[in-house]
Amino acid sequence: MKTDPILSNFIVIPVLSVLLVALIVMILIRSDRVRSKIVSILRVSLIIGVAFMINMRPSLKRYNAEIELKNIDVLFVVDSTISMWAEDYNGSKTRMDGVQATCDYILEELAGSNFALIRFDNRAQILAPFTQDARSVSDAFSTIRQPDVYYAKGSSLNVPYEEIKEMLISSSKKDERKTVIFFISDGEITDDSKLMSYAELEPYLDGGAVLGFGTKQGGKMQADNGYSRRYVQDKEKKTDAVSSLNEENLEQIARDLQVEYMNVQDPEVVGALLDSIKTGSSIRMEEAEMVTYEDVTYILGIVMGVLLIWQLIAVVLQRKL
Repeated sequence: MKTDPILSNFIVIPVLSVLLVALIVMILIRSDRVRSKIVSILRVSLIIGVAFMINMRPSLKRYNAEIELKNIDVLFVVDSTISMWAEDYNGSKTRMDGVQATCDYILEELAGSNFALIRFDNRAQILAPFTQDARSVSDAFSTIRQPDVYYAKGSSLNVPYEEIKEMLISSSKKDERKTVIFFISDGEITDDSKLMSYAELEPYLDGGAVLGFGTKQGGKMQADNGYSRRYVQDKEKKTDAVSSLNEENLEQIARDLQVEYMNVQDPEVVGALLDSIKTGSSIRMEEAEMVTYEDVTYILGIVMGVLLIWQLIAVVLQRKL
């Protein structure tokens, strides 16, 4: 069994424990028969226990599952410089919140494809080579953290070039496969470098998009990974630094790669593009000799529903827990 908690256990366990103890004390001080108290304690304990399991979001292993395979290699290239935590995505969310939501949407819509992930700030890193395990790629996204203010040395869109080339060449060696790229950034260059041409990579591609996150008005970036309201400072102006979307740089990369450029404030903006990618791919069903995970939280939801109905009946009929 694999778990993926919704909320941290450091929060959930103390809260549920305190709630359970409080309910048990309320039951024990009542003047009911012992049998009635035991049934009530059992019921609230089951409710609390199932609530804990729902938060854990368990998944069960499935072996040799029949899966739908597409002949597509999808490469995500994600800018993880500090400006990607500017708070101007869909209101006041960070750009990286939008990146995570959009990439999860793409992973779901293109399920059965091979996926790979490159992130870059001061350096580029291949977080996931091409794999059909979309969940492992999604998990790799969750490892991307905001760089320390003192680590950040300025932004350059040239950093991931060699890693992108390496992954595209690897994909091109496979028979009858289409290669798609999603280059994701706010387009900022702050290290005085000149944007290099990506045109040499175009022959390796069959589609994709350059996805821009942010607004031209810009947004401020919290300096402590969201744990405080202290913002990154502009040392020259001595005010909160503001990062703004640079669409000109992103549009140049899109022209070089001969793919679309899109500004994203909602994941479904890429929906039509994904439909066209799926339409142009061949699909086959295969018994995969691999481990997949099936989310069984919905079963626990049914159990919780039954327990709550039981609790409601007890309250209505007995006017007690």
